[in-house]
Order: sequence, then C-alpha cells, then structure tokens
Amino acid sequence: MDDLIAFLAARVGQRQALIMQAVKKTEINESLNRGETKVVIEKKIRSLNDIELDAVNQMINEIEATRRLLQAHRTTVSEKVPGFPLYGNEYWCETCHVPADEAGTNWCLTLRLLALPHADHPDYSERWRP
Repeated sequence: MDDLIAFLAARVGQRQALIMQAVKKTEINESLNRGETKVVIEKKIRSLNDIELDAVNQMINEIEATRRLLQAHRTTVSEKVPGFPLYGNEYWCETCHVPADEAGTNWCLTLRLLALPHADHPDYSERWRP
C-alpha cells in the first residue's frame, strides 16, 4: 500500500470494527435475527460498568479525532504558475502546507505521526516514518 491516507483510513475502519465486534459478541449458540440484534447490543452497552463504558467511549472519540485529522490534512493540487499547465502542479497538505512533486511523496508530519503506532503493520511503509 503506497497511500498513507488509505492506510490510515483502513486502520480506523479496523478499530471501529473491533469495537462493534466486542459490543455485538453473544453466546456461541445464541441465534439472533436482525431486529433482535439491535436490542441485544443495547442491553450489552447498558450492562457495561463505568470503566468499560469509558474505554469504549474513549476508543470511539479517538476514531472520530483521527477521521477529522485525515479530513483536515487532505492533499490539494495547485498550479505552480497559474495558467501555464506545462510547468506542472504542486501538491500541498491543506493544513500544514507541506509541498511535494506528486501526491503522497511528502506526507505532512501530522499524518506520519498518526501512522507511527501502526509501524509493525505489514502494509506500513518505512518512507512514512517521521
């Protein structure tokens, strides 16, 4: 995977799936239909103690913060010389204004730091390391 944004989005999706999997976990032989599943999940959430509920809420807040950071640090394209496309374009992080010759060749420090906890993941690229 060469795209740091796609890598981070996939890690966010995995984290969210883990939360939902933990909340949805039921007895092995318990069969549920789609309507019953919602009720079971609500009951399980209500049965969590304060520490467990705080942990789930913290993970949900971390996921939302990461999504917002990804949105804020999008790469945008601007013409080097307005009106002269032969001179090419430059890519910039919309927040940090980190330039690059092509999209994804010089990710901003914020995105690189977000990816650092996942450095042991097989899809992590060493060129993303801050």
